[in-house]
Amino acid sequence: MANPRKKPAPLGIQAPDLSETLQAPLFPPEIGKGSQLSDLALNGWDFSAGLGDDLRLEHVLIEQGRLSGARMKRARLRDLRFKRSDLSNVDLGDASLERVEVLEGRMTGLKAVQATFHDVRFVDCKLDFAQFRFARFDRARFERCVLREADFQGADLRGVSFAGSDLTGAQLSGAQLVGADFRGAHLEGIGARPEDLKGMVIDAGQLMELSGYFAAMLGVSVVD
Repeated sequence: MANPRKKPAPLGIQAPDLSETLQAPLFPPEIGKGSQLSDLALNGWDFSAGLGDDLRLEHVLIEQGRLSGARMKRARLRDLRFKRSDLSNVDLGDASLERVEVLEGRMTGLKAVQATFHDVRFVDCKLDFAQFRFARFDRARFERCVLREADFQGADLRGVSFAGSDLTGAQLSGAQLVGADFRGAHLEGIGARPEDLKGMVIDAGQLMELSGYFAAMLGVSVVD
């Protein structure tokens, strides 16, 4: 019999494994360096000063939570869903995220340098100036996200989808983009070398949007 805790997700991405009967504690749990929490529904609490490195969260729903500026380096986040939460300027360092969804999250300035993402979705999130340098993505999707000036330098983005997202001014230099799907995304002013864009998937409209970029790379002057 199918697991009732699971629901389908797009593009073969596995959704978080969350029970419909998660425990909702009356008081905020103690969360610090090395803490391990599981099977909880946490609603409306401020954890911005109480998180720490080596944190382990599994099977947790965080709704309208405040985590702004929290340090979560080396965190292990598994089967998590964040809904309408503030994760701006969170430092994930080289954390590992597996089966994680972030819905309508405020994530400006997120730091996820060298982090790993497996089966992760960001939906309607504000991720401008986020840092994903050298991060590794395995089955990931950004849906209608603001990624202006985001830094993906050297990141492994093979097969990642950016449907409807705004990557204006994003840095893609040195990123692996084979099979990365940018159809429907805004790509004006992206930073990349011509060889970096090999294998990326775009639509006909985006070819026009990038025409000035390609002309500049080739040293071509376009004069009306």
